[in-house]
Amino acid sequence: MFLELFITSFSGIVKVFLIGFAGAVMLGGLKIRQGILDVLSALFVRVALPCLIFTNMVSQFRPDEVEHWWVFPLLAIGLFAGGGFLAWFYSRIDRTVGNREVFSASVAFHNSIMLPLAIAPVLFHDSRLEQFLSLLFLYNLLAVPAFFTVGIWLMHSANGTKRSVWNFLNPPNIATVSGITIAAFGFHDAVPSWIMSPMRSFGALTSPLSMIIVGGIVLVSIPKARGEDWADPVKIMILKSLVLPVLACAGIWLFRPPEYMALFLALGSAMPVGSTLAVVCPPDESLQKQIAGGIVLTSLASIPAVSLTMSVFALLYT
Repeated sequence: MFLELFITSFSGIVKVFLIGFAGAVMLGGLKIRQGILDVLSALFVRVALPCLIFTNMVSQFRPDEVEHWWVFPLLAIGLFAGGGFLAWFYSRIDRTVGNREVFSASVAFHNSIMLPLAIAPVLFHDSRLEQFLSLLFLYNLLAVPAFFTVGIWLMHSANGTKRSVWNFLNPPNIATVSGITIAAFGFHDAVPSWIMSPMRSFGALTSPLSMIIVGGIVLVSIPKARGEDWADPVKIMILKSLVLPVLACAGIWLFRPPEYMALFLALGSAMPVGSTLAVVCPPDESLQKQIAGGIVLTSLASIPAVSLTMSVFALLYT
């Protein structure tokens, strides 16, 4: 399993970066402008992601079909909180950490959709694969509103931007609440197809837009990074891709939670920095360098990290 997971993780990470770089180069060449990234980010946050969230909630969220379904979104929130506390605790000890809010957000929020989707066929087959994908949706149920409240607050606090309560009434959060409400009351078929169909089309843009924006941020930031600019990304990588997976595996070994809960704890703990951080990053060069470096390093480190944590999970639950 280790070798197969290693190859799958490697190909998934490489594919994401290649698509992102190719898209960014086609849009702006090797010197892509910040204005282009701002337009793409606005399209992602205000249109594509809300449409994806809403259509998925309405069509897939059926709480009566999964026993204790609420545990899975709480697992994601728990991992976010654990990563955030780990970053906060470390930054109290290491006073050289720069942009502490972005540092904390980078360790807290992880890529919880694209890489798990790539790895799923290696872990499961047939009906178990379908069950995993359903639980993956539940796991991410509160991930978006958590990021677009706490994550956005941390990101904008880093450059001194003041945020009010009204800023949290953003399209992704509104789409999440609306979708959950419709699904919870069983009104799945109440939304007409002439609304759902175009929203699905816009929602399909979420993944490619995210990859292109990340590719653009990396192309803009990494060539400008000097030696000292890599200090914080390296610390992010150590905390996120080494310390957090070790703590998660130790907790699983000690407490032996139910299999699927342990699976998401192990898998989530080894995921790289969430690419959405780059999408909503303020146009500040130092912040973009820190985020881009964290995404690149944790994405590379996640290849062995995912393979090792899932191998430990397999040893404990087979």
